[in-house]
Amino acid sequence: MKLQSVMNILISMLTEKEAVSLQKAEPQGEPVKKGPRLFRRNSVAPLPRPAAAPKKTRPAPAPKPDPPKTKRPARRAAVGSTKTTNMKKPALQTVKAQPKEELKPLPNPVQSLSLVFQHLSQDDWEKKVEGLELLRALAQHHPDTLMDKLHEVCLALIEDIKNLRSSVACAAIDTLGSLYTHLQKDMDVQVERTGRALLLRVAQASANIFVQQQANLALEAMVKNCSPARMLTALLNTGLSHLSAAVRASTAQQLHLLADEMGVTAMLTAGQSFTSRFLLALSKMCLDAAAAVRPHGLAVLKQLSLHKDFMKLWQKAVEEKERFSVQKVLQKARRM
Repeated sequence: MKLQSVMNILISMLTEKEAVSLQKAEPQGEPVKKGPRLFRRNSVAPLPRPAAAPKKTRPAPAPKPDPPKTKRPARRAAVGSTKTTNMKKPALQTVKAQPKEELKPLPNPVQSLSLVFQHLSQDDWEKKVEGLELLRALAQHHPDTLMDKLHEVCLALIEDIKNLRSSVACAAIDTLGSLYTHLQKDMDVQVERTGRALLLRVAQASANIFVQQQANLALEAMVKNCSPARMLTALLNTGLSHLSAAVRASTAQQLHLLADEMGVTAMLTAGQSFTSRFLLALSKMCLDAAAAVRPHGLAVLKQLSLHKDFMKLWQKAVEEKERFSVQKVLQKARRM
């Protein structure tokens, strides 16, 4: 009995020490977890994670062979090869005319001419277009019928060229071009009046490029078929002195065409009055403020300067101050 009581005392002392040690071990304010819940948390081992699959690695691409090295030409050689002293100059750029409709001969030309004036005097634009078509047929097949009434016909055409309806204006311009083409030098008396009307129409049609092109085509027909002296008067009196750059450009284009049609020798031997007026106009073209005018003057001046008599005629026609300015422009253009 004594031994059993001693052992009970020892067991109780040991349990008290274990309780004190547990209280010291866990933090204050947090109860000690006992029982099966603590045993379950500490006894269950974590499940092992499956091993990650090995990453697939792509084989490295084979290196591309280096392209064969080519020697580049030197920059100076490239620039020098494009600039030549005897470069061919581009031809005069003109508007391509559409093929003309072949009209049939009229059974009664005199009666058709009377009908032309009746149609042109009306306000109906369709009647005007019909009358202009009859007039083109008369010019193609019955030009002699027009000669007695040519002045009245040209006055009626000038009025229709001013028409605000573009279809009527273009038809009248085209008809005037037909008169230049088929009557040719018989239109010399009417050139100054009709040419002025065409140039003024170019100024009025600043927003209508099609009308301007039609007017330029009619002026080209005038240059190719009428007398050069009459044409030059018509172009210079209205064209180069006009405030509109489009009118001056159109005039310069026609003077350029006139020089190409006549040739250098004929241009410089056409007479003192004609040559002097043309050289003065050429100097104005070269010094014009509009960029569309100057190239025509420079192109013609380069052609004429190759003639042996050019410098002598130029010194007579152009003043020294203006001549000096033109020479500077010409030298600069030749270096380009």
